[in-house]
Amino acid sequence: MAAIVLLHAFPLDSRMWQSQVEALSRAGHEVWAPDLLAPGMADSFEGPPSIDAMARWVLAESDRRGHHDFAVAGVSMGGYVAMGLLREAGHRVSGLALLDTKSGSDSDAAARNREEFAARVTSSGLEWVPEAMLDNLLGETTRETRPAVVRHVTDWILQSDPVMLAWAQRAMAVRPDAGPELDVFRQPSLVVVGTEDVISPPEEAAAMSEALGGAPLSMVSGAGHLANVECPGRVSEMLVSWADRLG
Repeated sequence: MAAIVLLHAFPLDSRMWQSQVEALSRAGHEVWAPDLLAPGMADSFEGPPSIDAMARWVLAESDRRGHHDFAVAGVSMGGYVAMGLLREAGHRVSGLALLDTKSGSDSDAAARNREEFAARVTSSGLEWVPEAMLDNLLGETTRETRPAVVRHVTDWILQSDPVMLAWAQRAMAVRPDAGPELDVFRQPSLVVVGTEDVISPPEEAAAMSEALGGAPLSMVSGAGHLANVECPGRVSEMLVSWADRLG
């Protein structure tokens, strides 16, 4: 069975993967879900903030764990890091699942917004972040009918490290377009998107599926940008089916 790395979204941590870790482990896979934004992680990433620095850390940790080859699944920021792994060492990636993410780089306006976020979270802390982000992170269906999910995501955000959130925003602002890497990657792949995702909408997912040579595209109805948290059972089934195709 393949080793699988699960990379979480911003501004959360590996707890968002709990259901998928359990499902993939039951299916016999060795699963690792690192906390990329834990306090002090900036000291583990070489150089200025960048997605590729995070990818190089994942590669080094995979070496330490004895996994030269591995499959990777990433949500949002985690998807950016997964595509960074293709840039850094695509020959080591045996499968790719991209969930609620996009391959393009930031526009100038988006990069400015990230810098404004980084400056505010550094100066003012975290209390304002849930209100600023929840409408985009969670779909309308979740916000209206899944109060436990809203509470969990709110708590996870408030437990984040503001220094690392600022670091990550600056890393995402300068990420390159990953289209060239997707165009040549032909290992087992999957693209998943919530139908109510307003950050990385279904058309972005369709473009990545096409770039990956027609990789399966799975829509999660009633979910937004955190489809694997909002509809964990459905997304777990999708990832287990993808994992079963890995060599």
